[in-house]
Amino acid sequence: MKVLLLNYEFPPAGGGAGYATLNIAKRLRTMGVEADVLTARITDERDGDVIDDVPVYRAASWRKGLHDCGLRGAYTYLLAAAFKRRTLHSEKKYDLEHFFFSLPTGLLTLLPGTGGNVPTVVSLRGSDVPGYDPFNRKVEIIHSMTKPLTRRIWTKANKVVCLSEALADIARNTSPEFDYSVIPNGIDEVHFLPPDSREHMPRLRLVTVARLLERKGINVIIEACAKPEPLPIELTIVGTGPYEETLRKRVIEMGISDRVRFTGYVGNDELPLLYQKMDAFVLPSETESFGLVFTEAMSCELPILASNVGGIPETVRHGVDGLLCPPGRPDLLRANIESMIQNRDARIEMGKSGRRRILDKYTWQKVAERYLETYKSVL
Repeated sequence: MKVLLLNYEFPPAGGGAGYATLNIAKRLRTMGVEADVLTARITDERDGDVIDDVPVYRAASWRKGLHDCGLRGAYTYLLAAAFKRRTLHSEKKYDLEHFFFSLPTGLLTLLPGTGGNVPTVVSLRGSDVPGYDPFNRKVEIIHSMTKPLTRRIWTKANKVVCLSEALADIARNTSPEFDYSVIPNGIDEVHFLPPDSREHMPRLRLVTVARLLERKGINVIIEACAKPEPLPIELTIVGTGPYEETLRKRVIEMGISDRVRFTGYVGNDELPLLYQKMDAFVLPSETESFGLVFTEAMSCELPILASNVGGIPETVRHGVDGLLCPPGRPDLLRANIESMIQNRDARIEMGKSGRRRILDKYTWQKVAERYLETYKSVL
């Protein structure tokens, strides 16, 4: 079987979907599938480079930044990828195409270029689903204008896959007639290992990893840790984004500069070492289709502090793998943080429970096997 996986984002650009594309392709190849990737050229990457045994082909994309594609980056990728896709199909004769994101990547399904009627699978990731982020007015306006295109892409696909049941429910508001499949993100359980032991420190070491966007709720973490008085914590904020300067100012205003540090971007190779030095992972997002960072942290035996929205409760079981609360509630998040400060044995057991859950359900091998079953059913 020959499969072309297409995604306008790919490591180090973008978020979890890029890593999902690489890891699924990598595991498919170990199962005898000739899986190639067509993505964007971000800097000076060479076309056709083999990364982790996966051939990666590149199309030009003039992005706004490493973690911000922008409209220009999307349409330049689509134009360049349309020609590259045609060439690859002519040379490789793929049996199936797998698109990550209905918009913008899935727009390629409406263009000629496969040399025939090649079946398609479309993976919905969250931001490409109308209604996923009601807090982002700009995105929702775009979705209202492009909803007919979205429906057409989903209708043309042989199978539409969602990251979680919660995301499938949101997708049904746009097109209730489809039989959506649900396949979660995975994790490299060998790369993201727990430490042999965790040193007990006077302050609870919290870490959050995210694009620094308002909807990620990092401002809620800062307020929870600071009011009514500073908690005995050390908070490490990993990531970059347009909300960073606002967050830095907020930390100063709240008087907890001595307890918070911003690391900027941390590469995938270094993340496990960072997780291993922490006591708990925190991210109270306003919306989240899945959240790869939760599984990364769980694989390193970190208990989770998060919001009970979207696909998070499907992954993180409240009271078992972590503690959940409604988004936008620093008082309730603070209570959960205090609970972990006061109950070290309980948080350690939550971390171990999370690791067991990862091994049982969320390894990339298991995710790739489910996609292979999907491909076979489509073909």
